[in-house]
Amino acid sequence: MTRDPKLAEASSMSSVSEDIEPATGGPVTFINVFEVPVEQIETLIAHWRELAKIMSAARGFREARLHRALSSETRFQIINVANWESPKAWEAAVANPEFQEGLRALAEDTDVQITANPALYEVVVDYGDPQPPA
Repeated sequence: MTRDPKLAEASSMSSVSEDIEPATGGPVTFINVFEVPVEQIETLIAHWRELAKIMSAARGFREARLHRALSSETRFQIINVANWESPKAWEAAVANPEFQEGLRALAEDTDVQITANPALYEVVVDYGDPQPPA
């Protein structure tokens, strides 16, 4: 697997949110699915933890979770899901110079070869009880 050349350019991430406004103008979910060799997952997780510390302090941040595949054969080994108050809140957080530096560090780390597939989403259908039973 080769390094995704777009990762180095991910600092702008402008194409992730530029062409469609959420119908409600409200909350959005950022989802980024990663292709990464199984033996490099822990390195990616270490980078993600540092980036998540920065993002979690940003205005409009609600929560983030990093998911790891249960099978080493799964194409997307890591999935990042983060909820934001609005697209503008997410965009402001991504523009943070400290976050940008963290992205550059990930892009330049030769110990992890990833392909990232980021996008913003809005919920269009919701089933189930959002609160776990007591």
